[in-house]
Amino acid sequence: MQQPRPRVPSPTMNFVIAALLGVPGMLNVYGGITRSSPGDILSGLAALVYAALLVRDALHIKKTGLPAIPQARMLLIGFGCLTVYLIGMFMKHSG
Repeated sequence: MQQPRPRVPSPTMNFVIAALLGVPGMLNVYGGITRSSPGDILSGLAALVYAALLVRDALHIKKTGLPAIPQARMLLIGFGCLTVYLIGMFMKHSG
């Protein structure tokens, strides 16, 4: 009996999501530096970290056909970045 092909995230979607996170992340970091806002910098860095991780994963999928990081670990890292992002947003809007 044939083994089913393992499900692999789409590298194209990883690139799209990375762009959707990376551009606002860079704008937040730039705005945070110019306005001296640690909340903007923190939320921008969180978005940039996850965007970079998605690009790395997409490049690995294109090269080998398999993700660089297991999905469960990627999900945990994503929740960690989301937590840091939300803390940055809280800091931005509370002060």
